[in-house]
Amino acid sequence: MAQAGKDAGKHMDKGAAGDTLSMSSSSSTDDQEAADKKKKDLLPTTPVIPIPDYTEEELNKLIMYVQRMTMLFALDHRDWCEETLVTIRRWFMEVNYPLMTIFYDRNILSACLGFPLAPVADICYFVRKQNQIFTVDGFHDEIYFGTIQEDVDGCLLKIMQYVYQPIFRNYKDWNDNIKSRFCRAMDKFLCYLTSLHYKMSGLTVLYVPYVVKQISRADVQHDREFVKNLEAIVVYWTTQIRTLINDKTLIAQHDFVVPTEEYEFWLYRFEVLQGLDTQLQHEDVQQIIHVLRNSHSVYIKQVDELIEECHNEMEEAKSNIKYLFLLNEPCSHIDQAESPAAVPALIPRIVNIIRYIWLNSEFYQRRDLITGLFRNLSNQIIKFSLDQVNVDKVLQGNPRFGIRMANMAIDCCLSYRAIYDLMSKEHATLKPDIGWDLENAMIFNHVDAFIERLNDLIDICESMIVFGRLDETEAIPKPTFGGTNGEEFERTAEGVEKQFMVLLDALEHDSKELILNVNKNEWYEEVLKYRRTVQSFEETIQRLMSNVFQRICNIEEGLEVLNVTLFYSYRASIRKTFLRQVSDVWIMFDKEMSDTTKMLMERVKLHESWLPYYVSRAIGYRINLERLQWLRDRLNTSEWMPVVPEAKIVLDKFENLKKEYTKEIKKAFDDWVNNCSSPTLESRLERTLLIRSKVKRGLIECNMDRSILSICEQARHFDNLGFQIPPLIRKVYDRYSTLQFVYNSVLTVCLDYNRILAALSEQERTLFRALIHACDRKIAPGLFKLTWSGELSDAYIADCAKHTKKTTGLFGYL
Repeated sequence: MAQAGKDAGKHMDKGAAGDTLSMSSSSSTDDQEAADKKKKDLLPTTPVIPIPDYTEEELNKLIMYVQRMTMLFALDHRDWCEETLVTIRRWFMEVNYPLMTIFYDRNILSACLGFPLAPVADICYFVRKQNQIFTVDGFHDEIYFGTIQEDVDGCLLKIMQYVYQPIFRNYKDWNDNIKSRFCRAMDKFLCYLTSLHYKMSGLTVLYVPYVVKQISRADVQHDREFVKNLEAIVVYWTTQIRTLINDKTLIAQHDFVVPTEEYEFWLYRFEVLQGLDTQLQHEDVQQIIHVLRNSHSVYIKQVDELIEECHNEMEEAKSNIKYLFLLNEPCSHIDQAESPAAVPALIPRIVNIIRYIWLNSEFYQRRDLITGLFRNLSNQIIKFSLDQVNVDKVLQGNPRFGIRMANMAIDCCLSYRAIYDLMSKEHATLKPDIGWDLENAMIFNHVDAFIERLNDLIDICESMIVFGRLDETEAIPKPTFGGTNGEEFERTAEGVEKQFMVLLDALEHDSKELILNVNKNEWYEEVLKYRRTVQSFEETIQRLMSNVFQRICNIEEGLEVLNVTLFYSYRASIRKTFLRQVSDVWIMFDKEMSDTTKMLMERVKLHESWLPYYVSRAIGYRINLERLQWLRDRLNTSEWMPVVPEAKIVLDKFENLKKEYTKEIKKAFDDWVNNCSSPTLESRLERTLLIRSKVKRGLIECNMDRSILSICEQARHFDNLGFQIPPLIRKVYDRYSTLQFVYNSVLTVCLDYNRILAALSEQERTLFRALIHACDRKIAPGLFKLTWSGELSDAYIADCAKHTKKTTGLFGYL
């Protein structure tokens, strides 16, 4: 029993558990379905767009209605084109587009489903409700349409003022309280819209409400709501008038206000104030003021004060116009000047006129106003100089023009400052009670900034010449270097040039409007970037110049390198390196002179084997002097090379060295003369041409004093050097060519004769004694009769040579 109960309990537990699981499963399924349904309800449903079912005839009627209702300026029915009609048809068929506009796009009548993307003169718009389908019969009642011109606020003002305002004011279904509140709000809106519309044209127009027609009623001042409405309008008037009176700020389209624009501002201000005064005197405005005065409005006193102030402002404007007109003509001469150099001559007259205004004008006696006039004069000078410099032209590859015009503009500004300082002291002396206490910093801060910008432009122009090889006056050749590293140096220079051209292109496209515009501070950041980049270029070029110069071996190479890198010297920082290298070339020349002098002193007792001693000394000094003088001339004729302090020192040293060398050459000549000028010089020629050899029996020798030939040879060199040969030596030297010819001929005879005898033995000489005696008879005059000092006959020499040659021919084995 217990076991059965236990089993039954187990079965019951299992059944209960099964029921619980079943209930839990069904509950979770219901929750999931509810969540899915709620999620489906939260998802946005896509609206169904209805599709019109117009017949072709109805659609054409609707299109015709649109054509007739379109109102545009100069609309011609012939301008309707098929494309426009297709767009209108599409708008009727696709009801999801609420707006359609029709307009002229470049003189072509066009239509679009929305607003035009480009500005147009006027548009005609058609508007419908969302997904609205028009009916042909009710189209005119269902459509919203109208025309808007490019003057949107003016168009709205006219529609509100002349269409809607009368309708709203005459509407009878509103009670008086609602109507009064609505009309007050409408008047406030129209006041604002009127002020906004005419303010864009530079005018101040007072809004006169439509109710002004009701002022003729006798009890109008007792109508508190009506008076309250007028007071609200007058309050807005006072705001307009006060804004106009307090608006004395001159706003120009550009950044530089000039005296002529100051005059035009006061002329414009007078015209606006005069227009305002005319409106205040108008009958409608006076009626409103009269009503407020009769009703004892608290605002009438404020209105009267503003009217009086307006009259005072008109008098001030009229006076300022009279005095400022004096500046128009002299200031116009600045704009007509040929160049900035002509401007300083025009400034004294303008300064005197401003001083006259200062002393005589009732309203321009204030220090700040006179300071403003001088500041405007500074602006005009800056503006004229800015036009003359023409940054566009400069950056397009005209750096010389830029440097010239920038320097002229700087001189103009500095001259203006100097003239102002001088004349201010003179005028202060003439009128010590008034003095000249103006804010010079305010007057010249733009001028000083402009001078700084001009110096930046000059720096850019110099960089264009140095790094970009841009020069409109001459073609700067591409730098070429010799030696094994020449190509590497050329690639470095070319790399700098390419990087600079990228920098210049960035300046031309991004910063040309900033360079000289003193009102734009963005240039300070740009110029810092520019200077950092240019500084890296300078360092690269300085390293290049140093590396190239380290590889030169002589002065000629140094001059060649300096000539190639000359255009780099236009840069102030690089010019220091260039000047140092120029100094090094002069120092090289100085060292060359010292080395030459040392070499000549070491060789003072030596001479070339092919030259006698004294001549060798003279020629050695002369050759080295001419070489040094050639180097000196090359340095002097290099006019492109700048002057350095070392140049004068080295040139002075060369002149002293030249004197010393010339003195040494003269000393060598004098020593030679003293050594050779012997009384027995001419007697040395008193000897026969030939003599029997004392060493070798039977042979003959040339009986010539060899020192005579040496003396003549040296005389020839000294004569070529330009020295005057002494008379004693001159007698012998004049015969030098003859002596030399005879000497050579005698040597030939001796050689031929001695060859014959040297080839014969003693027995052979005995055998050929007759032939030998025949030769001896031929040469006998040279042995016993003919001397070197006598008249030498060519026939003798020729006969001897002929006979010895013939004798030689007899001995075939010789």
